[in-house]
Amino acid sequence: MGLLVPLTAIAVWQLLVSAEVLDYEYLPAPHEVADALVELVRTGELVDDLAHTLGVALTATVITLTVGGALGLVIGLVPALRKYSMASIDVLRTIPAVALVPVAVLTFGPAVTTELILAVYAALWPILLHTAAGVAAVHPRQYDVARTLHVPPATTVRKIVIPAVVPAWLVGARLAAVIALLVAIAAEMIISPRGLGGGLIESLNALAPARMWAYALVAGAVGYLLNAALREVVRSGLPGSPAYRTRDVTSAADRAGEAATTPLRGLVPLAMLLIVWQLIASDDSLSFPPPHAWLRAIARMYGEGVLSPAIRQTLTTFMVALAVAALLGAIVGIAIGASPRIDRALSPTIDFLAAVPGAAFVPVAVLLLGTSPLSGVAVVALVVSWPILLNTATAMRAVPAVRLEMSRMLGLSTGERWRKVILPTLVPGIMLGVRVAASMALIITLLVEILGAGEGVGRLFVESQQKFDTRAVWGLLLIVGTVGYLTSATLARVEAKLTIPAEWGSAAPFPTSGVRLEPRI
Repeated sequence: MGLLVPLTAIAVWQLLVSAEVLDYEYLPAPHEVADALVELVRTGELVDDLAHTLGVALTATVITLTVGGALGLVIGLVPALRKYSMASIDVLRTIPAVALVPVAVLTFGPAVTTELILAVYAALWPILLHTAAGVAAVHPRQYDVARTLHVPPATTVRKIVIPAVVPAWLVGARLAAVIALLVAIAAEMIISPRGLGGGLIESLNALAPARMWAYALVAGAVGYLLNAALREVVRSGLPGSPAYRTRDVTSAADRAGEAATTPLRGLVPLAMLLIVWQLIASDDSLSFPPPHAWLRAIARMYGEGVLSPAIRQTLTTFMVALAVAALLGAIVGIAIGASPRIDRALSPTIDFLAAVPGAAFVPVAVLLLGTSPLSGVAVVALVVSWPILLNTATAMRAVPAVRLEMSRMLGLSTGERWRKVILPTLVPGIMLGVRVAASMALIITLLVEILGAGEGVGRLFVESQQKFDTRAVWGLLLIVGTVGYLTSATLARVEAKLTIPAEWGSAAPFPTSGVRLEPRI
């Protein structure tokens, strides 16, 4: 049944195009896409592009596995360091790697090294955060036993901490590899004519939709196979356990309290970095001007009347698209999770589409839908709806049957059952999906604007890079980072208030360890 849906869709697509019912100029027939794919393989272009993209993504993953794991281990082992660094890390990780492209190009040039640096930057944070969380979850009694047995600290780390951290590290590795693939493709779109991203953009500029669809399908196949392989690696690393269970579940009140107190002290390292930067940087620096120059550039753009409209358009696209994605993903996810038949029919197709790196969708969607603000919202919403859909479907499958049976025994109507039992159980899963989708939405919004849809902050990045105006680029980065951090903090607080607390055990409404936190981007 899972194969029936995509095969039927392809057959109907071919018939409608052949009958000229779907008479879109840039919508090729499936046989044209297949012909383009065969031609790309025959000429060797596809093999070269695929090797380039995978080389960058896998190299970045290997680097982050070691560097991110080591940093996460140190942060997790030193509680004071964790308290005074996590908020700064949150700010840095919410800056989309796409927004760093202008600075990276002006500093390192349009080279493979630039792509690699951007991929490492984006993929570093999942490894670091998962490793630190795994260390923090080691039970204090294990340390007490080690001290009682007079085990040296180095041996304690090697024999107790590291084995306990491996499950978290594996999950972080899986996320890091997928993110590295996304950023590699996105960077190629903007920087280099090589790789899958370069092939997509060249096909877009040449108005060759069949080649573009072929590249997008290959990117989806790579993402799907990478996800499948990493899923098996995680399973083999967690024998007997279907999920990642290294993080202790705390109450909503505890998490809300941490969110309220951590940011101020956690921003100290970032503040110190900016102060040192201000003191030692030169006003004449092309790549790294001092922070006060960023603020002057922001004030200049505001005075010219270009900053406020750009921020307004980017925020509008971002928020509207995220809301549409949440609604669409929740509805489809509930339908899939509630019906085993729909699940069997659609899940293979959805798994493949969700595995397509989001950046690969953008040129296809821009060519089909145009470059209007409305099309920008549609593109972003379609790309980022997958994590919400997948998490909602998982949450729907996890609704305890005993609760539904109890609601029927109590005589609750269908509406009351949904309002009082099912929806409260789904909220944690939906919110987890929304938090993943929010970071994706900001990346895709900027990428859509960079490729020409709209006059938002993404276009200002492009114009600033073309003018070699690094001060404006850093100022825009400051704005984007602030938006990303505030969005993440707001969603975390909303999740803490909406999530049913806590004593999650056998009657858990939705165990976070079972959620598919897969950005699939």
